[in-house]
Amino acid sequence: FNALKVPVPEDKYTAQVDAEEKKDVKICAEFLSLSKTRIEEYEKELEKMKNIIPFDQMTVEDLNEVFPDTKLDKKKYPYWPHQPIEQL
Repeated sequence: FNALKVPVPEDKYTAQVDAEEKKDVKICAEFLSLSKTRIEEYEKELEKMKNIIPFDQMTVEDLNEVFPDTKLDKKKYPYWPHQPIEQL
């Protein structure tokens, strides 16, 4: 049995797989850090939403203060509906 020698192929891919693994770990760490910053931003927005007064108690001025994009531009569009028709 000692006379039988089975040729073992040369290992070509281990180094490549290790390099890809290191690159993937680096990409995952970057993604995690970016995700944490996004989560912090979303938590700030959520805290802002929790602190606004209820919609049924809001006046138009309160709504425009909380959501500035709802404010009608009466200078640029002096006639009703005070915004472009495409936005209706």
